[in-house]
Amino acid sequence: MKFTIFFFKIKLFLTRILCYEKPYRVVLTKYLSLIFKSFRPHYESILYEACLEAKKLGIDHVSALELGVAQGNGIVALEKYKKKIEKVLDIKIDIYGFDMGSGMPEIVMPEDLPFYWKQGQYKTDKEHLAKTINSKIFYGNIKDTVDEFIKIKPKTISCIFFDMDLYSSTLYFLNQIPKLADYLLPRVLCYFDDLYTVYNYNGQCNGELKAIDDFNKQDLDYKLSYSIDHIHSFKFPLAKSTILTIHSFKHKLYNKYIGREDDKNIELKSKKYDFKLLE
Repeated sequence: MKFTIFFFKIKLFLTRILCYEKPYRVVLTKYLSLIFKSFRPHYESILYEACLEAKKLGIDHVSALELGVAQGNGIVALEKYKKKIEKVLDIKIDIYGFDMGSGMPEIVMPEDLPFYWKQGQYKTDKEHLAKTINSKIFYGNIKDTVDEFIKIKPKTISCIFFDMDLYSSTLYFLNQIPKLADYLLPRVLCYFDDLYTVYNYNGQCNGELKAIDDFNKQDLDYKLSYSIDHIHSFKFPLAKSTILTIHSFKHKLYNKYIGREDDKNIELKSKKYDFKLLE
């Protein structure tokens, strides 16, 4: 019986590998991110692109937020990446985390996937984390901690990493976006960690995706928008289908031109395009 189970699992595993439709290097990169907790190439690329946009708008001091800190691996990764990006772009980056600290709250709403998450999961070791990182963490319910965050008058928010798992928590934060109006870039890159689970439990009827849909249905000056998944999209490894952008349409800098100055590229006498890989 044990051998039957073993060979069945091997057959199923090999079938999944052989039928995987994307290049195997994607699997390898994902595998490395699961082994090495602070290896998050999507965090690095998102933070870089967000800071690059800020620089184009004349902003040289920004904030990055992680919503759902748990044991702090995401904050550790962000602190590592920020050191490099600050040097490359000559920019200052502040990192802030938000977490209950006590783990998941009691979960009763069907939209929060109570069959997948449970109370107490992802509890934070506050003492150990405080010794490991330099960033400030706001502990408590996200309905209250956003106001605490505003009191410190943070620098411009360039990107937000959503990892709160639940529909309710995600929507609680999104509904407070108007409070943060004075602290946002006109376009804020947002990474949503739980739009997809390997069990395919998530969809438009629950979780983060429902929170995004419900937020967008409101009559606000803010919209969370996907970009089209395209073959030319290469900037966000492991994350390009889980990145949205908060558009603040009435932001005073929303219409400021930040595109490429590429007039020379289209001249007939020029034999090459003046193309910069990281812009």
